[in-house]
Amino acid sequence: MKIEWTEQGKRGWREVAAYVKRDFGQQGLLLFRQRTKANEKFISNFPEGCEIVWTDPETGIDYRWCVVYKRSKMLYFVQDDTIYITDFWDVRSNR
Repeated sequence: MKIEWTEQGKRGWREVAAYVKRDFGQQGLLLFRQRTKANEKFISNFPEGCEIVWTDPETGIDYRWCVVYKRSKMLYFVQDDTIYITDFWDVRSNR
């Protein structure tokens, strides 16, 4: 399946990456990148493999999240043959 990152998803990833680098250093950032890629591969192969956290009542689209790196989460939904990564956050940081 094709993966598309929304602007909010990209922005969220950059914010979490900056947080991880600041608090856990370059090695933490490297591991964070690797985990992000691994999760992209996982949801590409198993798009319904993560928990549904919200269903949009207007569109019926299920939003799912998966843990990427310890307490970092990635929010996505599937539409047609595309997975849209819509947000990314770390539960330890203020958002």
